[in-house]
Amino acid sequence: MLSPKNFFLIDGIGAAFTAAILLSVPLLFPEFFGLPLAVTKILGGIAFFFAIYSLINHLLFNAKNWKPFMQAIAIANTIYCALSFGVVIWHYQEVTGIGWIYFIGEISIILLLVLWEFRAVKKFNQQK
Repeated sequence: MLSPKNFFLIDGIGAAFTAAILLSVPLLFPEFFGLPLAVTKILGGIAFFFAIYSLINHLLFNAKNWKPFMQAIAIANTIYCALSFGVVIWHYQEVTGIGWIYFIGEISIILLLVLWEFRAVKKFNQQK
C-alpha cells in the first residue's frame, strides 16, 4: 500500500494535470469539451487549488497528523466530482463526445483515488 505522503503526491500531480488541461485546452481549442470557457476556468481553478493543497501536504508531511488533511482532500475531491458531473449534465446538449469521455474518465479516476484515500485513513486508524 502507498504511504499517506505518496497519496498527497499522486493527488497533487493529478490535480495539476487536470488544471493544466482545463485551463489550456479550451483556450487553444474552444469547442473541444463543448463547455463555456468560464466553466472550464472555474473547474481548472479549483483543480489548481487542490494541486497546491495536496503538494504542500506532501512536502510538509506530518507523520502524526496527516489524517484530517487527507480526509479534507478526499471530501473536496468528492464534491469536485459531483460539481463536474452536475456541470456536464447541465450543459449536456453542448458537451462533445470527447468532453463526455474526458469528464467521465476524470471523475472515475478521482473517485478511485478518493476510495484509496479513505481506505488509507481507515487502515491507519485501525493500526493504533
